[in-house]
Amino acid sequence: MILGVDIGGSHITVARIDIKNHEIPDSNLISTKVDSTAQANEIIDQWIHILQKSIDSLNEDKESLEGLCIALPGPFDYYQGIFAYKMENKFTALLGINIKKIIIERLALSDTIPLRFYNDAACFGIGESWKGKLKSAEKALAITLGTGFGATFLSQGLPMLSGDGVPENGELYNIPFKNGIADEYFSSRWFIKKYKEATGITISGVKDLITDTKSSPHTDQIFEEFSRNLAIFLSPWLKGYNADAVVIGGNISKAWNSFADNLNAELKNQGCNTKIYQSELKEKAILLGGARLVNNIFYESLCF
Repeated sequence: MILGVDIGGSHITVARIDIKNHEIPDSNLISTKVDSTAQANEIIDQWIHILQKSIDSLNEDKESLEGLCIALPGPFDYYQGIFAYKMENKFTALLGINIKKIIIERLALSDTIPLRFYNDAACFGIGESWKGKLKSAEKALAITLGTGFGATFLSQGLPMLSGDGVPENGELYNIPFKNGIADEYFSSRWFIKKYKEATGITISGVKDLITDTKSSPHTDQIFEEFSRNLAIFLSPWLKGYNADAVVIGGNISKAWNSFADNLNAELKNQGCNTKIYQSELKEKAILLGGARLVNNIFYESLCF
């Protein structure tokens, strides 16, 4: 069994993944909330607790651990497993900490068990290319829309950090757009801001917006503006990269029926005919992408 791990700004999810069929039954998932603004010891203790719980369940079922792969947001030294850079609004207490060394020591991992780290948005793209909507795409873009705007440019299933049509480090969140950067327009913060401006009501995220019944005209207008902005932003990159397909995940993708048709129409208006898909794997794509890192040939082909 492989343990695939998804660490975000507010959670850790661990999945037991069969190394033969790579399926993830819901019963194999363990998830808990984590406060990424907490002190270092508190964050690490929570991570270790859930990882140990997953390893114990393997031992109870007489399954062996074949690898441990962790997907988490950047900036991070993924090759060394070190919080080498200051993150924005999360994990600031972990700056400079070698989390790879701590996990090996506290879980008493054997040297023969690979422990690998990679970017969560990239793992999402790897998972979708391997087992999801991008399986047949030569060149594709995978994006996650949630608390932030993640993106991965893929060529034959491999994340691209440079090359023709690829932005620096393969990232789109920091690209200038309108009066700011893309992350400010394609994340939950934008919806919260727009709804507050239209109604005077503060919502917690897109989930509140799609269950709104009292202000549907505002809701429709907000999603129309979002779709138009996303199409205007994405189309030059999709055409420049000559992408066959885009898959969209993250919490905002759960509002698919509220924006997908408009997004497709707006992309066509921009002269872009790239196919757009909603992720069916969802969070499991990140976990599967992490599991793919156990393969030495695949792992050694990645860029860091």
